[in-house]
Amino acid sequence: MSDDISLFHTRMRKPAVIALVFGLTLGFLAVGTQRMMGGAGQSLPVGIALGLLAAAFLYGIMYRNLSQHIAQEE
Repeated sequence: MSDDISLFHTRMRKPAVIALVFGLTLGFLAVGTQRMMGGAGQSLPVGIALGLLAAAFLYGIMYRNLSQHIAQEE
């Protein structure tokens, strides 16, 4: 196996789904908590945008960890 894997490597499919689910969950929690505590919170598209941003960061961290793990295997 090579040292370099792409962002679209087959081993990155499961981490992508995990990052997307957890990121969107975090986005919905951020918006939902504001609505429950204050009555008026951010709109749903803001929650989706925050969730996708969180998912991108989580995916980046998982990609970095997997690429380091693959580099150490060789």
